[in-house]
Amino acid sequence: MKERVSEVFKKHNKPVTIKPESTISEVVSLLNHHQIGCVVVMNEECIMGIISERDILAKLGKTNTSENIHQLKVSDVMTQRDELIVGNPEDTVEYLMNVMTEKQIRHIPIVIKGCNLIQLISMRDIVRVLLKDSKMKIKYLTDYMQGTYI
Repeated sequence: MKERVSEVFKKHNKPVTIKPESTISEVVSLLNHHQIGCVVVMNEECIMGIISERDILAKLGKTNTSENIHQLKVSDVMTQRDELIVGNPEDTVEYLMNVMTEKQIRHIPIVIKGCNLIQLISMRDIVRVLLKDSKMKIKYLTDYMQGTYI
């Protein structure tokens, strides 16, 4: 799949964002409300990191029982920008899929100019594109085998 991110995800929904000073309780509300697994952490126009269900669960597993996780700040739990794997609009879908598989991550922010967020691509988005592509190939092959290919 050699199509570029900018070609495939033209009308992609704007990612859900939150500020680094927000609380974990606010993140959990956003995750539940939007039925998503990850929120992008933004400071003005610049991406600061992401916070996912996995980040919250990992922190919960390490947290002292006397510490209230809901009072923690997003900045205390999020994957920081310098640790974040990001893509750009010219990356191919295949490349993003390989990176996500190799690094065992489910979300990749697509950024330009170093920190300007364009969109957030999930593994689910990648699977949808691959499924659509596979269905198209099956249709073409079926049409060819039946002699109805134009």
